[in-house]
Amino acid sequence: MIFPNNSIRRSYMSTSDEKKVIRAPIVCILGHIDHGKTTILDYIRGTVVQQREAAGITQHIGASYFPTEDIKEFLRKSKQEFADKEIKLPGLLVVDTPGHAAFLNLRKRGGAVADIAILVIDVTSGTMPITWESVRILSEKKTPFVIAANKIDRISGWKSKKDADFLDSYNDQKPHVKDFLDEKIMQIMVNFMEEGFKGIDRYDKIKDFTKKIAIVPTSGKTGEGISTLLMILMGLVQQYLTLNLKFSEGAAKGVVLEVKKEKRQGKTMDILIYNGIINKGDEFIVGGLEKPIKSKVRALLMPKPLDEIRDPRQKFDSVDSVSAAAGIKILAPNLDDVVAGSPFRGIIDPSEEDTLYKEIESEVEGIRIKTDKAGVVLKADTLGSLEALENHFTKNGVKISIADVGPIKKEDIINANIVKGLDPYSATVLGFNVPILPEAKEQAIIENIRIFTNNVIYRLLEEYIEYSEIRKAEDTAKGLSELILPAKIKMFPEFIFRNSDPAVFGIQVEAGTLYPKVPLITDKGKRVRRIHQIQDKGQTIEKAPKGSEAAISIRGIEIGRDIEKDETLFVNVPESHVRQLMGKFIDELTTDQKQALREFITLMREKNHPWWGM
Repeated sequence: MIFPNNSIRRSYMSTSDEKKVIRAPIVCILGHIDHGKTTILDYIRGTVVQQREAAGITQHIGASYFPTEDIKEFLRKSKQEFADKEIKLPGLLVVDTPGHAAFLNLRKRGGAVADIAILVIDVTSGTMPITWESVRILSEKKTPFVIAANKIDRISGWKSKKDADFLDSYNDQKPHVKDFLDEKIMQIMVNFMEEGFKGIDRYDKIKDFTKKIAIVPTSGKTGEGISTLLMILMGLVQQYLTLNLKFSEGAAKGVVLEVKKEKRQGKTMDILIYNGIINKGDEFIVGGLEKPIKSKVRALLMPKPLDEIRDPRQKFDSVDSVSAAAGIKILAPNLDDVVAGSPFRGIIDPSEEDTLYKEIESEVEGIRIKTDKAGVVLKADTLGSLEALENHFTKNGVKISIADVGPIKKEDIINANIVKGLDPYSATVLGFNVPILPEAKEQAIIENIRIFTNNVIYRLLEEYIEYSEIRKAEDTAKGLSELILPAKIKMFPEFIFRNSDPAVFGIQVEAGTLYPKVPLITDKGKRVRRIHQIQDKGQTIEKAPKGSEAAISIRGIEIGRDIEKDETLFVNVPESHVRQLMGKFIDELTTDQKQALREFITLMREKNHPWWGM
């Protein structure tokens, strides 16, 4: 994203009577699944959070604080000159947003508070649909970003140079390897230009960063280009965004990342504070299951620098006060019903309490769903996950009757059972990262309700769709097997093998599929008895599809008296069957079956009444 002029301010910085101080910029890292977002962070902080995530996919927004001195030390090891320059920033707070499309809403939440973003693209595979979703979010929020063209170590022939500055490593490569990387980067540039971004280039070729998006080639595996990425990031923030990092020392504003139950401390909240200050003893309002919750900070816990708030390696530090930007853990009473993903607001002025309450109530209720319509029951562990579930399932055509936060309960099974009468395929309960209570399991057995749980959203969707499609196919096959299906046949006058007892003659199937034991009717509306057998080359067959030639036998008729030698015949489908075929089974019929059915209906309406079969 083109970097803004320094005169631009965030809306929350307009309060002139409050003291402003510099905070750490919030960096949002986005990108397609498996393109290496968390791998890059892991390389810097030296942990392995990625390996402990479900299916290797980051499922919750995580926050990591990188102190400036540690970053400078990393840059020194990579021989970056920028390490010796004065850096006014206290550090970087990096929000690692999930890469899958399902987490559009979490990325929105991350993008809304981010000062700058890193868009990670696998240089070997290029841009993906999630890449453009990320770009759209960043554009909507006017958040500047740099591109990390990751996984350069996977380029054929690439000679890795651990922790090297990109250009140092690039200059050591053979010409054909350089050319290949240049082509891949050029393709990324072309893709962005096609999407309307005119200014984009590799970072070392850019003179004015306010006019072009910078691409920094990296490897999260070998560390190549990582110091370059940090240098570019810190330099751009310091040069163009410093004024935007001045925040008010007023009441804290943040978002609940996660609600956890700790062994000794009970329920705790992980919060991303993006403005203001929170103190031990402060009152606050946060979104709850039934209504906003007011509570008081009992303790503030900060993770050690370079650690991850949701999965720390060391114990937390207890502090008296925390200022933005920070990822913190809060201990407070009455947190049982707090909804993860909801807004968090500190209270300094009691007169603002009602306004804050209504704001939070409105935002939380805007995400939860409860209708009387047919649809699945969705349960998620956080508000952000629920929002993501709703969007992902709705985008894929899945209807939702109820969407809520919390474990799967008996009530959810009862609600799904109510849906069964309206849409049996939607009568399911789908849980993302939530437990199933024992009472719910028992009720599900009683009501024969399927429960699906998974800790990866797209897999949860896949499991449900597979289940519903199999059930629909089974029900459709069973339903169709009970119906007489349409077909149109033409007699061969030269192939009359027997005139009667039974009549045996040759036919060609012009439309549909012909089965034995079905009644026939001529194209003039004269009823004919049922087909006894269908034979091909002397062998009895179970069906004759369109285009096939066969011999059929019919008992109780005489050719020349009951039917002529060159008749066109239709399967005489009962009117009740026609209604079903034209209704719920119409999409299951082949094109030629539909053709035969339409011609048959036209015949019957001419012989009976205009609304026959309706």
